Amino acid sequence: MCFYRAALAAARLIDGENDHRVLDADADAAWRAYGSDLPTAVRCDLVLRNFAMLYPAAFAPGPVFRLPGWYDDDPWGAGFERPPAKVIEGLFAARTAPPSAAEALAQALAAWGIGGGADAVDPRLPERLSPSTNVVVVGPRAVAEVARAFLRGERLSVRTQVIAVGDGPESRHILGITCALQLDKGVPLLVSPRRPDETATAWAEREKQRLGIARARLLLRSPDADTSEVEAAQALAAALGVEETLDLAGA
Repeated sequence: MCFYRAALAAARLIDGENDHRVLDADADAAWRAYGSDLPTAVRCDLVLRNFAMLYPAAFAPGPVFRLPGWYDDDPWGAGFERPPAKVIEGLFAARTAPPSAAEALAQALAAWGIGGGADAVDPRLPERLSPSTNVVVVGPRAVAEVARAFLRGERLSVRTQVIAVGDGPESRHILGITCALQLDKGVPLLVSPRRPDETATAWAEREKQRLGIARARLLLRSPDADTSEVEAAQALAAALGVEETLDLAGA
């Protein structure tokens, strides 16, 4: 349910800014006229699949949950366990769009249980960001801080500048949703899992090559990251020549 709640918050905002709406009264009427024999859950998935062609990690479960069988041109993936149809129907029925990208992000964070609100940004972060600053982040709260800061900044791209390290889907989804809210099309920099027989250093060098990132300036850590995630993030930061580490305070 977290995935649908967060994805639909972003979808409502983006849809409201489009000429061809899929989440307004006219679209509802058209669906009743031509597609009423199909469940609402099917319509919801069709809407998200359509948005996912532009912003895969925001609207498709494949990259969010590391599902098998997802590709850039078909990012839904295989084996996704949906919530009950009635739950999806209730979430999809809401039509009030968030008033801003910041509020859409706040709703997505709330859906995943990541606190902080729409206005909380660590004051140390914005002054360290520029269009040439690559950032390694670890921990859901760290991803949230970076997402808020990038939405507020100018000429910043979460998709090309932020590398989120972690095994939980919430970090990957928030990264993807922020790309969508910035209207930055494509898949963000998502790290692949570490192999069982692979050292953190070897994994970091492999990921550096795969991601095509030469250097990063900053490592941002939050206390909700587990030990293995922090180890991986530190190894990747070292491989990318990170110059500075910031730690967020405890909750």
